[in-house]
Amino acid sequence: MNVIVNNKTLELPDAAKLSALFEKLSIASPQGIAIAVNEQVVPKSEWESCVLKDNDAVLLIRATQGG
Repeated sequence: MNVIVNNKTLELPDAAKLSALFEKLSIASPQGIAIAVNEQVVPKSEWESCVLKDNDAVLLIRATQGG
């Protein structure tokens, strides 16, 4: 299936969870990350159970430090 992550199409296995997305993007530690699926924020407590569907739009935001 295809999902759109930050306006880029990625291919994932059917019924993949957000954890599969982290693996695909080589994100070892999802610290400081916020995720929305189809414009709905997904609480971190639901990341392990959140199943993605074909053509879902995922917005992934990573907090950065700087000044």
